[in-house]
Parts: sequence; structure tokens; C-alpha cells
Amino acid sequence: MRRRKAWKFAVACLAMAGILQGTGAAGGTMAAYAQEETGADAVKDLILGLAINQESFDPDTAETSEYREPVVLARALFDSLGEDEQEELANDGTLEELEMAEAKVLNLWIRDTPLDAVEDGGVTWIMEERYDTLVEALGEETAAELIPLYETKFLPYNDLVPQFQEEKRTNLEEGLRVDTLIQEMDPEDGEAVAQVRESYDALTEMQQAYVEHYSLLKNAEGKLAEAQGQAAEDTDLARVTSSGVRSSVYGLGDQWLLPEQWGEITEQMQEWYPASQPVLVWIVGHLSDMGCTLEFTPSQEVDTEQLAEQYIYFGEPDRNNHLSHEEYFDYFDQHGIKVYLQVEPGFADVDTLMDLILQQYGDHECVAGCGVDVEWYYGITDDSGLPVTDALAEKWDTHLKELNPDYRLFLKHYNIRYLPSTYRSDILFVDDSQGFGSMIGDVLGIYDENVDDVLGFVPEFKRFADAFPENEVLYQIGYTADAAWYNTLEDPVVRSLGLRLAEVTKQNCGIIWVDFSIKYPMTFPQTMTKDDKTNAINELLSYLNPSENGGDNIIGRRLAGVSTDAATARDPLYVEKMREMVDALSEEEKDALDPEGLSYLENAESIVAAE
Repeated sequence: MRRRKAWKFAVACLAMAGILQGTGAAGGTMAAYAQEETGADAVKDLILGLAINQESFDPDTAETSEYREPVVLARALFDSLGEDEQEELANDGTLEELEMAEAKVLNLWIRDTPLDAVEDGGVTWIMEERYDTLVEALGEETAAELIPLYETKFLPYNDLVPQFQEEKRTNLEEGLRVDTLIQEMDPEDGEAVAQVRESYDALTEMQQAYVEHYSLLKNAEGKLAEAQGQAAEDTDLARVTSSGVRSSVYGLGDQWLLPEQWGEITEQMQEWYPASQPVLVWIVGHLSDMGCTLEFTPSQEVDTEQLAEQYIYFGEPDRNNHLSHEEYFDYFDQHGIKVYLQVEPGFADVDTLMDLILQQYGDHECVAGCGVDVEWYYGITDDSGLPVTDALAEKWDTHLKELNPDYRLFLKHYNIRYLPSTYRSDILFVDDSQGFGSMIGDVLGIYDENVDDVLGFVPEFKRFADAFPENEVLYQIGYTADAAWYNTLEDPVVRSLGLRLAEVTKQNCGIIWVDFSIKYPMTFPQTMTKDDKTNAINELLSYLNPSENGGDNIIGRRLAGVSTDAATARDPLYVEKMREMVDALSEEEKDALDPEGLSYLENAESIVAAE
């Protein structure tokens, strides 16, 4: 029943917005919805009324989001139909109308994407995949006619790829050269340290991002300065102006944290980043069905049935220990902790989501603004979200500041091409990229196929920040997919990783540690129960699995020789750290570990010892 209502509501909204053909007092579209219709009939009318297929559509001047979003919604609703209904719409030509609209949308996407930098590699594979699908559906001639920019703009990008690959190789080579100088220098020899500093400063900014052990140089300089009675101020650390963690109902396992525990975490972050304001990215609306479930019961009267037709639902968090968001915010109000309220919108209207959550929580001093995880904007499956245009970003930003001029909008994505190209205001841009093979891109990550196309953790985050030079950026880091290499950093790991990012970032930035790894021995062990500790160490041991199967076990595969990458100098260090973690456990805790994981560790130790 919800789906039928949702279809009818969606078509009605599009008609009222003038997006469908035949709207207005004399239009026939709205009159059709006075009748009871089947799901297939509603989707058919939606598809046939798409403005992008009307004669008035101008592909050169069209504002993308005005035409694109209805097409993407239509596809989602079509895909949710039963097989018989889909076949019915395929036979009567309705599906072809949808595919033609999708082709025009792809052409707009290509039009709006610069396709002149390495970042574009993160979207071109999606574009190519969609183009191939449309060629199969419509035929090569029709697809080429509807997507002319594919040949004239998209394909030439491939000619630039070798240039990007050569640039990456050069940057990595130069970075490794200086990194070797740093590791081999005598840290007590002032002249030697000064020479290495000169070599580092001679690198380009991007080449500096490929120097993995820069901290050794800074530490040596600091100790030499102290020996001479001089104070060494860390200006890089001062650029970290906000620090904290992310919270979500799915990131901490079954046992959630109490307000005081969140407070302890922010205090710890401030110790590591003393110039920072405590900041939490707090998800209050998670992806659900076609839209967003807001994690509260509205305190004011709202029409929940109508909102459900707009893909907005309500439901209290159901994790053990999870209090109401209100109780957490009361605590944050009292302790000077700022919070950005984030949503994963799906097909829900972002302005409406902001209205609802600020109506609920806007009286709290801790609330600093609202955030949108763009990966889930008009997308409900991986890699299906839509890029945010300048016009859309301005619309959201303006709406938020009408609610409170002091609020700030944040937009999150792992690729800058999904974020507004020129509209800036005081938006916080958040990078949540993950799945790297190393800090500097010298080995493959879990999603990578060619190391020449891999920037590496620090270089990629730097390029993200460089795209928004006048705005603060937040780095949402600490994903478990990266633990295989960040666990080898100098303790405390959270500070070491964030500081390296700050060292290559020109503007002020924030470090937000993601909740998936809060309950880890090398991050915030004070939050762990016995079960949390066992679960975390079992997961970290699994990265030593020598199986050829993919996943996060990149160290195990490298050590076993079944990876295309050879073992690195970090891998024995990871093995050593895992042994330290296991040996620090009580006998009872050791008995609770997965025997298979312990066998992975013993096997890795034997490989390291043999070398």
C-alpha cells in the first residue's frame, strides 16, 4: 500500500512543480490521479510525463537536477514493479521512453563533469557502464544520438589517463626518495637533518604527500630545537580546528555508548588535537527502503502518513544502551560539544528532512548545522547516488540559513565530482574515502586494479581539500577497510593519521573518526567491553588470512605471495602489533579468540621470520 501511495504522491509532486507535461488548471495529468490506479499505471504516467523527453527540453541550458531527479525516481519505481508489470511497460514502449530519458540524463552528467583530472576516474567507469547498458537497450545509433558528448567529451578523457599515471609514478618515486633520506638520517646530527629538510621542501606539494615518515623529520627537528632551548610550535597541528567522531545506529555494534562515553572520546580527541573544537557528526536519519528513517518520534504533530508517501519515516533507535538523541544532546549542550545532524536521504526531500530534524532538535545549543551524505542522495544502492549541482547546494544552504543563519551545511562524499563545482558559501566539505592499500598508494587497496591509478590515502585526501581551498574540510577516517595499514602507525594511531593529513592540508580541517573502529584496541579502548575487544582483535587477525579470496585480507595475501603486490615493510610491523595485542590479553580473553585467526598470525610470523 505504501508503494502505491508513494507513486501517486511522487507524480502529484512532480506535476505541481511543473516537471510533468500537461500541468496547470487545464492539464489532464492531475485529473488522471483522481482515479484509482495500479502501480504500473502510475509509473507509466510518470515516465510518459517526464519533462526531459518533451520538445521544450534544451540539453545545453537545462539545470540538471530539475530533469535528472524525476528520471532517477522513475527508474527506481519501475525496478520495484513485479516482472509482469515491467514486461507490460516494456511491450507498450514505456520502458523505451524511460531509457531515452536516462540517455539524456547521462549526457547532462557528462556535460557537467570536467573530465580533465585524475578525480574523474571515480565517475568515468560508472558513466561507461551506463552507456554500455543504454547501447544494449536502445541500439548504438540511438544511444549515440541522445548522448553525443560520450564521443566528443567522454572518450577523449581516456587519452589523459597515461599522463595521470605517469604523474602518480613520478610523485611516488620522488616521495619515496626523500622518505628514504628521512629514515636513514641521523636524527641527532643537525646538519644532516637540515639537509633532509631542504630535500623535503624542494618537493612539490603533491610529492610531499607521498612521504610516509615525515613525522620522523619533524620529531628530529623538534628535539634539536629543544636542545638549543627553543620552543618548537607545531603549526600543522594547529590547523586541526575540529575533532571528534561519527555516530550511527549501525556503526558500534549492538551495544551503544552512553553520553559520558561520548564525552570521554571528545576529551581524548582534544588532548590529541588541542586547538580543536569538539565536533560530532551525528546521524539522525538513516537510509531506509526508498528514503530516510528519522530516528525519533516527532514532538510536534506531523502527518506521518503523508510524510511516508514522501519516503520519510520515523523510528526510535533500537540498539542496546541507546538513549534518545535528545538525552545525548542535553549532555552535549552542557559540555560544549558541537553536533552536525546528518541524513542519508534516499529519495526523501532534503529541505523537508532539515525542517523536521531542526523542529525536533533546533533548540539545542550543541546543534551546529545539518549534513547530507551525498552517496545516498537519490540513491539507495552502492554507487547510485546523484552528484549535487551548484543550484541544488545553494538551495539547501539557503534553506538551512533561513531556519538559522548560524547553521552550516556539510556535504559528504568520497569524490569531489559529486559535490558542487563552484558554489561554496561556508559549506563544510567532508571526505569519507576508504579502502586504500596504504598511506601513499604504493600497493593496491581492496577496490583497486592498477597501482598506477591509485593515489593513496594522504594524496587523495589532499586533492580533495585542494578542490575547496576557501572552505574548511572534514576528514572522516578510520574505516576498518584501512586498519591493515593505519594499525602500523605510531601510537596514538588516531593522532598520527590525522596529523599527517593536517601536514599536507592548506586550510583548517577537522578529524572525524568513524564509529566502525571506535571500539578498537589502538583507538578508544576505554569504550570496549570484553566482547568488543575479542571481536575487534578477531577482525584485525582476519587481515592476515592468506586466502586468495578478496576482501580486507591484503596483508595475508601479500605475505603469502598470492597478491599482485609484494609484501611491504609495513606488513611485518602489522604482524608484530597483532602479536602485542594478543599477548596483552588475559588467558580468558585469549581463549575467546577465533582459533583460525590465531593460526593466521602464527603463519604470518613464520613467513616474516623466514625472510
